[in-house]
Amino acid sequence: MSTNKMKDRIIEELKKAKEAGQVTTEKAYDIVKDAVSAAVAQAKSGIEEPHPVVKDAVSAAVEGLKDAGADAKEAVEGAVRGAIAGARHRGDEAIEATREEIRKLEARLKDEKAMLAQELREGIEGAKEAGAVLPEELRGRVESAVTDIKLKSTELLGLTKQTVKEAVKQAIDSGKNVKEIVAQIASNATEKALKEGRFSADRVKGIAGKVMSGAVEAAEEAGKEVKDVAAGAFEGAQKGIASAVESVGDMTKAFLREDLAKTKKDLEAIEDLFIQTTRKVARGSREEAKDVLNDLADQTKRTTSVLGKRVIKATESATQRMRRAGMDAAKTTAEATTKAADVMATEARELGKRTLSVARGAVSGMLKGAKKAFKKDKED
Repeated sequence: MSTNKMKDRIIEELKKAKEAGQVTTEKAYDIVKDAVSAAVAQAKSGIEEPHPVVKDAVSAAVEGLKDAGADAKEAVEGAVRGAIAGARHRGDEAIEATREEIRKLEARLKDEKAMLAQELREGIEGAKEAGAVLPEELRGRVESAVTDIKLKSTELLGLTKQTVKEAVKQAIDSGKNVKEIVAQIASNATEKALKEGRFSADRVKGIAGKVMSGAVEAAEEAGKEVKDVAAGAFEGAQKGIASAVESVGDMTKAFLREDLAKTKKDLEAIEDLFIQTTRKVARGSREEAKDVLNDLADQTKRTTSVLGKRVIKATESATQRMRRAGMDAAKTTAEATTKAADVMATEARELGKRTLSVARGAVSGMLKGAKKAFKKDKED
């Protein structure tokens, strides 16, 4: 539809509305919107500059609304809104179509993750069956390898929170070096879960929340060591994120331009998101854990944390890479299985036990090193 035909259509339709005594804001809006939408839809290559079309449509509407009396002012406002809505109608449809495609892709991604998790479980079951007929020593090695494989895929298997919770329960029951061991559990779990998939701010927020809330819930259910567990979970999650951030900074040279832009933006938001996540976990916790977590969040905001330093370094790396790629950094914008609950609980206990063992080993090594250093200093 040509511009002249569009104008004629608007004037004619408004004239009919006047004669029928139907000059309302809604009527004017519909008439102008439909006319402009039709003009835009019939353009061969689209309208690059919609303002001339809107201008002509509004002018035609004003002309068509002459002598409309007291209703004219409101009808003109409806016409203006209709003209703008008509000009963007095709764009709105395109965006909605794209959103629908994204929704389908997200659903497909969810299904494929579930399939991957199921394939992993079936592979693990196959390995366990093979190990079951082996001599005891070899069977033990197969079972240990299978558990480690699962431990590296807790997020895919939907077991991150429960694995941490079970490991922390066992750490509390042991009653030794609880804070340090919980910190190690949280650090390992956070870092491994983050490295299971592509780094993003949303994944950091989700995984940190699962790790900290799992640890705190274990302590609150046990009714002891709540403050130490909350502090250890916060410290460990922060360290785990920092380690993952450092890895991201090292990998930016292999990222595409769009990846760099989004990664830089996500990195810049990480520390604030971690603090927000900490406060969210605090809100869902009882008084002891709530106070500890909020205090730690406040301290982090006042100081430059290890995470903050790693974020700065990784962001600088991404920025430099973007510049080398000829990009303007200032302008660049940059769960999941249906496994039965009792099976997942069994797996979580198994993984929790292994996580606790790994954390104990790490803490034991650190304590031995510290004692050795202290003894040497004393001898000197």
